[in-house]
Amino acid sequence: MSGSKPDILWAPHHVDRFVVCDSELSLYHIDSAVSSELKAGSLRLSEETTATLLSINSDTPYMKCVAWYPKYDPECLLAVGQANGRVVLTSLGQDHNSKSKDLIGKEFVPKHARQCNTLAWNPLDSNWLAAGLDKHRADFSVLIWDISSKYAPETAVATEKVRLSAGDPEGGLVVTKPLYELGQNDACLSLCWLPRDQKLLLAGMHRNLAIFDLRNTSQKIFVNTKAVQGVTVDPYFHDRVASFYEGQVAIWDLRKFEKPVLTLTEQPKPLTKVAWCPTRTGLLATLTRDSNIIRLYDMQHTPTPIGDETEPTIIERSVQPCENYIASFAWHPTSQNRMVVVTPNRTMSDFTVFERISLAWSPVTSLMWACGRHLYECTEEGKASSLEKDIATKMRLRALSRYGLDTEQVWRNHLLAGNEDPQLKSLWYTLHYILYFTVVYNLKK
Repeated sequence: MSGSKPDILWAPHHVDRFVVCDSELSLYHIDSAVSSELKAGSLRLSEETTATLLSINSDTPYMKCVAWYPKYDPECLLAVGQANGRVVLTSLGQDHNSKSKDLIGKEFVPKHARQCNTLAWNPLDSNWLAAGLDKHRADFSVLIWDISSKYAPETAVATEKVRLSAGDPEGGLVVTKPLYELGQNDACLSLCWLPRDQKLLLAGMHRNLAIFDLRNTSQKIFVNTKAVQGVTVDPYFHDRVASFYEGQVAIWDLRKFEKPVLTLTEQPKPLTKVAWCPTRTGLLATLTRDSNIIRLYDMQHTPTPIGDETEPTIIERSVQPCENYIASFAWHPTSQNRMVVVTPNRTMSDFTVFERISLAWSPVTSLMWACGRHLYECTEEGKASSLEKDIATKMRLRALSRYGLDTEQVWRNHLLAGNEDPQLKSLWYTLHYILYFTVVYNLKK
């Protein structure tokens, strides 16, 4: 989420809901379009789908980043990072009987105010929320908050909390003591937890990518690079990470973290977002500023590098979901190759990226083609007569029946061909009589 341009987040556990966030949070429900006429309050996303606005949250101004709580309950809990560095927990039409009631309105405040650039929930321990902040010479830039803990880490002293409003008994709490503090005197531009280990956090710092191990925060693994924005892990290959800088995307293998294993073609405009497809192996989408084109990089068949000089191969193509410039996009969490894009004026489109179709002929003349997860086969029907079959099929079947090899009773060869072609029957009977009379003639000499 950059400036006032809108961004899109799909609900982690509701495949028919997404939120658009810019100056406010807007929750939409996506549904099939049953008729050509739109219902009141609905927006058309495509010929097949519409979106209905369910709720709006305008309680969190100066939003810079948003992250959706990864667990099912509470289902509509979101963390909002603000321009002053505060992280606020808010909701969209939440159930007040759920456990979210005690979390809504809670704020997490750094020692020194500066912009919050990125947020990331721990996918396993969902009470942990990582926040990446701008640089401050006397403070840390990566703060990990425990949204439910009532005590400071490693002490028995209660975490400092004050009421936001003394007159509001249901006012939120302000928490000022993070669970972990990392990246001193540096800036953090992007974050993501590593799925292979819930204690490992990958951070795009000012001049390097760093892996922090929360079991030993005094040490870190890092590599110097400018590609520190938008770090994201391939959901199907947890050692593969993508990041970007200006118009260039770097692909990293965490097992060989010294340098990128692949650098994608540099674009003329700065990149604004990169995202792995959650339903397709090795498919990366990228978006550049002021563009209506989304570039796709297919690394599904990329081999693991064996030597330092091995350069993986990729297939690159572009799709155009709409005519206007795209502000952001989001892959659908379960529908294959489907995404929703949003323009700067909040116009949205539901779009499916069609797979390349691969064709292959089998040795027995069957035609097969692959599209996405589906494999199709086209063969001739078994009930078709020999006259209707393809000539290659006829030749194969006749060869299997030893057609033309009966030299004693030559006329029987038409039976080996299926006995369905009267011209072929006439031919073999003619040959039979020619041979017969030839033999008789030679015997009379």
